Amino acid sequence: MRDSVFFPLAALLAGACIYIALDPYAERLPAGPVSGGGRNAEDITISGPELNRFVTGPDMSLSLNVRAGPSDESVLRIDRQAGGVYDDPRRGPHLVIAEDIEYAMESRPVEVTIEARNAGDFPASQFEANYLATAEGESGWVRFDLSGEFRPYTFSYVTPPRGGDMGYDYLGIRPVAPDKHREMEVRSVRVRAMGPKGEAPPPKPRDLMP
Repeated sequence: MRDSVFFPLAALLAGACIYIALDPYAERLPAGPVSGGGRNAEDITISGPELNRFVTGPDMSLSLNVRAGPSDESVLRIDRQAGGVYDDPRRGPHLVIAEDIEYAMESRPVEVTIEARNAGDFPASQFEANYLATAEGESGWVRFDLSGEFRPYTFSYVTPPRGGDMGYDYLGIRPVAPDKHREMEVRSVRVRAMGPKGEAPPPKPRDLMP
């Protein structure tokens, strides 16, 4: 084959392979931090394909299942091994909440509602959730009893003021696994502001050295 034919043909074939790999018309699941994206940043619901924004940790597994039906409902399944022990919600399944929502939620009462149920061969009887705003400001792990049907589970937390430093907030969710492993499913997560800014309690004074 002549060079004048071979090289243009090779370039065309390489371009076709790159185009197929990128597949610009394929439907891609959302990923990365949750942001307002034109929505009301003071009242955000994460559901459907957006559940793919959950990030896993070293001792967890996540899977996003799309169930066949009238609404083609997306459900996130979380599987936790009994040995997965940690305090920081960033080390397990969690949502990263982007700066625009972090700014909307700072220094005010926030309500988190998680629609969840137990699932799988080893269904969890309980799960925990934790809203982390700063290294010193978090709701702590709040525990709920799970059932076999989807139900809303709600807790409230007054976020601390952030001042000039903007960053990320985090929302961790984990099944309680007393032995072996436990599974649960999440259908939606809603985070909304419940009061005006400035209702956060003043920071605790540091202990003074004698």
